[in-house]
Amino acid sequence: MSFHAAPSAADAVLPAQAHADLNAEVRRLGLLAPHTAPDEHATPTQAPKPARARSGLVAWRLKRVLSFMEEHYWEALTLAEMARVAGLSRMHFAAQFRISTGAKPHEYLLRLRVERAQKLMMESDEPLAQVAFSVGFQTQAHFTTVFRRFAATTPHRWRSEQMARTPHGVAAPARALGSAHQA
Repeated sequence: MSFHAAPSAADAVLPAQAHADLNAEVRRLGLLAPHTAPDEHATPTQAPKPARARSGLVAWRLKRVLSFMEEHYWEALTLAEMARVAGLSRMHFAAQFRISTGAKPHEYLLRLRVERAQKLMMESDEPLAQVAFSVGFQTQAHFTTVFRRFAATTPHRWRSEQMARTPHGVAAPARALGSAHQA
């Protein structure tokens, strides 16, 4: 009987160049993510599963939620309330809403409030604090911060610029923001 000696540790270790070539080939085949640090002792066992298709909310759920948000934008809406309207759990709703609209539910609501504020600022001469409260912001400071994020200017400056563009104070349609509910 002949017994074969077990391979030594030196035989099992690949030379550095062979190891680098193997890693490059594994990455090329998509068996190892490019950001994964190479592990000299790891061997790829299977290809990663393909990502699930992302479809977003079905049309009737999205329409129901968007209508609800437009009817109640000035209220302190919670994610739980919006999810309830859609008939989904909070986390599932939030993920599906973002896929459908490209925005988180809260961001969408803030954009909707800023658009309504722009309309109010064009149609009336109410003080900015009153405009902020009427569209659902708790403070004028928060309103100004959010407005600046979406319109790239302060509410006061935006209103002044819009009034300067309209002849004799006639309100023109506000178009500073892309509509939050356009496809």
